[in-house]
Amino acid sequence: MDTKISIRVRYLGAFADAVPSKEETCELGVPIVSALIDHLIERNGEKFRRLMIDPSTGALRSGTTLLVNGHRPEMKQALSDGDEVALLTPLAGGKSG
Repeated sequence: MDTKISIRVRYLGAFADAVPSKEETCELGVPIVSALIDHLIERNGEKFRRLMIDPSTGALRSGTTLLVNGHRPEMKQALSDGDEVALLTPLAGGKSG
């Protein structure tokens, strides 16, 4: 039986500029954080991948924040139907004065 779960994903910072919508619902057959990341990269393309993954390590970029229900997860953490995931990049830039 192919059971899928629904996850709500919110994109903030530079991620919001790299995707068509600032929020979406994803259906996953493999309910773990690393599978969600793979799904989001496949869905959103190369610009999104460059924001999320450090090419020298293959891991999340330093400073990228991924939260599940407000908490930082391990990559192998299980996800549950209805979980909320937020992705955000570090704040940078701006002008003073």
